[in-house]
Amino acid sequence: MNTRTARGMLLAAVVLTVATPASAQSVLLRMNPEQGLVSRYVMGMEMHMESPMIASDEPFMIGTIHTTQTVIGVEGDVVHYSMTTDSADIRTPAMPMIQQQIPDQTGETVTMRMDTRGRFIGIDAGPPEAQQLAGQLGGMRLELPEGPVSTGDTWEANIQSELPGLPGASGAIDMALVYTLVEVASAGGAQFATITFEGPVSMSGQGSGVGMEAGGTMSGTLVMDVTHGRMTSSEVAMAMDLNAGGMQMSMNQSMTTTLIN
Repeated sequence: MNTRTARGMLLAAVVLTVATPASAQSVLLRMNPEQGLVSRYVMGMEMHMESPMIASDEPFMIGTIHTTQTVIGVEGDVVHYSMTTDSADIRTPAMPMIQQQIPDQTGETVTMRMDTRGRFIGIDAGPPEAQQLAGQLGGMRLELPEGPVSTGDTWEANIQSELPGLPGASGAIDMALVYTLVEVASAGGAQFATITFEGPVSMSGQGSGVGMEAGGTMSGTLVMDVTHGRMTSSEVAMAMDLNAGGMQMSMNQSMTTTLIN
């Protein structure tokens, strides 16, 4: 091999190395924020229901909730958070009389634990209504993969969450979700991962003393700041058909969460 050929091969190797896209590199996704990190979020939700009891085309429930989340401790792969509800504007246009049953959670704080894969562990303290909200936000839809992943990789998770906040309702939702890492990008000195998810959802529980069963689907997109170990945004849609005491209903719910600062 002559010198010119050797130099050409070396140059080609360097070019290929530099040109390898970030999407081909694997990344370990972890919610591992430093103690003291403060994150302020705004959550918007809208729920529509079709039922013989609801004559209005207005949303059954619509709301905007501002929260402040603070990392108060880190022990290995367990992160301790406090979450304070800064404001909560929740309305029920289709059934205004129910709105009076929704407690005002403004100013209430709960402390809870999650692991670095985003899995909800439990709540340590806080008023009952605020605990329910924290449980829904904390354990609703996230489980990061066990090992590093690359763009296009998928992983599966079975998640159980408390029934979303319908007045007088209790129960559980089971989700079998498939996640896909769509993109890893850099901005402002941080690395961000975009993840989509979808899968079937089933529900069982009680509502005002009446047994409920339901099935449907959930899908969504979330973006996490891999560098700082926190979620920056999410969009979730859920559609379900319900049977409550022999009455057939359908529900469509959308929820967005955005990091303010």
